[in-house]
Amino acid sequence: MRNRFTRILLFAAFVLLLGYLFNILFVQFSGDGKDTPEEALPKDADYEWIEGPKTEKEHRYFFLSNSQYFGTGVVTKNLRGWSTGKGTYAQLPNPLEENAIKSAHSDSKILYGLIKPNGEITVKVNGEKAVLVDFTSLDEEVLQLYNVQGYSIWYIDLSKLEDQEKYNIQVLDENNNVLSELSV
Repeated sequence: MRNRFTRILLFAAFVLLLGYLFNILFVQFSGDGKDTPEEALPKDADYEWIEGPKTEKEHRYFFLSNSQYFGTGVVTKNLRGWSTGKGTYAQLPNPLEENAIKSAHSDSKILYGLIKPNGEITVKVNGEKAVLVDFTSLDEEVLQLYNVQGYSIWYIDLSKLEDQEKYNIQVLDENNNVLSELSV
């Protein structure tokens, strides 16, 4: 009786181990398998890519697309190479007022949006400083095409925020005076 019970336990452990190994195999060897992150970026539309934060296994890019959208996309690295990850996009807003936040968007990892900064400003989300990425990597004709001269993308990693249900976004000047505020 004891010998039979041991065989059942060993068989169950073997099945679990086999399932775990198949999971690792499919996760690590799935995707596009491109050599560089840039090769793994989507090419299904007219994109203008802006580099964002990078880690060893994940590169985030922001983009302008088809003269009317902006958003963010991620490429990830596994044993096969670089692969396209998840992304999100939104309609480009009508011309923005300086130092005003009109909207915020999220892909469940970051919160981001557009701003037209004037002077030394800081964007804070729930009291935490956001990162500003300007469009200096884009050509002047691209900036004119999308009507985003002087714009920047602000973003913050959601893992830095304690409250991930409500966001209070503030634009502050160099004296910490609130220039604009948005709650979502």
